[in-house]
Amino acid sequence: MEVAVALGLRAGLITVDEALAGDWRGTPGLDLVKVVDPPPVSWAPLTAAGFRVQPAWITWTAPVGPSEAEFLTRLPRKERYHVRAGQKAAAEQGVRLKVVTPLDAPSFDEFLGLYEPQVAAMRHGVPYASMERDEILDQGEDYFAVQAYAPDGLVGSCVCRIRRDISTVVIRFATTAPGGRQQGLVRALYMRVFEAAREMGHREISLGSDPALYGHMTKPGLFAFKSGLRFTPVPSRLFGSMDDPDEATRVVSLERLTDPSLMISYQVDANTRVITADTPLRLDSVTADPTVERSAYDAPFAVDTGVILVP
Repeated sequence: MEVAVALGLRAGLITVDEALAGDWRGTPGLDLVKVVDPPPVSWAPLTAAGFRVQPAWITWTAPVGPSEAEFLTRLPRKERYHVRAGQKAAAEQGVRLKVVTPLDAPSFDEFLGLYEPQVAAMRHGVPYASMERDEILDQGEDYFAVQAYAPDGLVGSCVCRIRRDISTVVIRFATTAPGGRQQGLVRALYMRVFEAAREMGHREISLGSDPALYGHMTKPGLFAFKSGLRFTPVPSRLFGSMDDPDEATRVVSLERLTDPSLMISYQVDANTRVITADTPLRLDSVTADPTVERSAYDAPFAVDTGVILVP
């Protein structure tokens, strides 16, 4: 068994036979074990053994719709209130939203001025936008930004990629000023991005890609935010944003994960042989609390939810 360490998380990389035999048990310090790219014939046995067959990454998508009013009708009443409240607060604070298209270096560097300190403060933050600066600016015609300016300067920004091949606007990065990470401002920024996507004639919006396990680099709160906006996750490899293969995962320790953590996986059975965009998804809460009977997280896209107990 090979042990891979990523951002402090220790994963045992095992074969199907090792997974089914439990050969990984007793290896100290593991947070999870996984079989990378398991063959379809193994999916049902692995599931029965406590593993979840899942995409490595998921991408959140939703139709742009004909108008903001129509988009808001999809949301639960509480989420509609939060969107309107965020827009109202931004207006009352004199926040001006500006669309910068195509993306230019001064605007991107202004965004990085907020983004980099925010990522640096995260326990497992990775400054992907900074790492990709040159590549993004080389493709500036395929990017735009929505900048939020208060009277004293930039307080928030979204950097978006235009996927013309699939008529989709992808919100790749979003940030707010220190102390200003109110989700109200983020919602106001998102609504302006959606409006820009409509003006450009695109059909879909994406809230970007996350690992299918929430609880380490990304947290369950981010899942709740995206699901609350009624976006639906799809495997990133099918969306074309990542090419990581599927994997069968089992969490064995919550020492370095949040309790609960969340796992998005495929709902597979003995007859499932191919994963497509139509393959149903499920959501599991991973917890050490034996009193938890069902997931507390709203997941309209999921055909089933469950609880995985980790001693």
